[in-house]
Formats: sequence, C-alpha cells, structure tokens
Amino acid sequence: MDSSANGLRSLQEESNRILILGNSETNGSDNSVCTSKYSILTFFPKALREQFRRVGNVYFLTIGVIMFIGQYTDAWNSSISPWTTLGPLGIVISVSLVQEGYADVARHRNDKKNEHTSMHFAKVRRRPRQIR
Repeated sequence: MDSSANGLRSLQEESNRILILGNSETNGSDNSVCTSKYSILTFFPKALREQFRRVGNVYFLTIGVIMFIGQYTDAWNSSISPWTTLGPLGIVISVSLVQEGYADVARHRNDKKNEHTSMHFAKVRRRPRQIR
C-alpha cells in the first residue's frame, strides 16, 4: 500500500513540474532539442553523401571521370575536356553545400534560442466513454 501512495505522489509531482529546455535533470540528461543535421566535423562528409544520393549528380560525376580517364590516359581518345562536365557539377554541388550550411547554421541558432525557453505543458484528460 505504501508503494501505491508513493506512485500517486510521484504522478502528482510529475504533472506539476515545469521543464526548462537545456537544464539538466537529476539523472544527468538534459532536455535540449537539436534540430540541426550537422556539426563542424560532420558537415562535409554528411553533406557530400547527401548530394551524391541524387542520381543526377552521380551520373555527371561518372561521365566526368570517364572523360577524365579518356583525356589523360591512352585508354581511349576523348574529344571533349572533362572539365566541361566536372566544372558545372562542382559549381552546382558547391552552391548546394553553401545553401545547406546556411540552413544548418540557422537551425543551430534557433536551437540555442529555444534552449532556455520555459515550457508549460497542459494535460488534457478525456472523459471516459459511456457504454450504452
């Protein structure tokens, strides 16, 4: 019977507590929310992987590598420079990386701003259905 009273008391305390994002609880975990995709160390590997998940980027990279091999080896002759394919691909990927980096920095700023915002939770109780 003592355990049920403790359980009821902890439920009452649980429903009345206020959570502040970013503050550590007694168990050592914090309530911070992270919506950003990248850190400084993981930006280039993850962002490049994300770019080359697109079939078009992989296609133009493959064509550019084949043209590069044909231009600079004796395997076959290539009449067009590989830079006509690899150059625009590099520009497109660079612009996409800059855009993705800018968006992720904005997500980091938003996370920092919302980290110390106090939150109030309302508990909604449903009425039990009456069986007729």
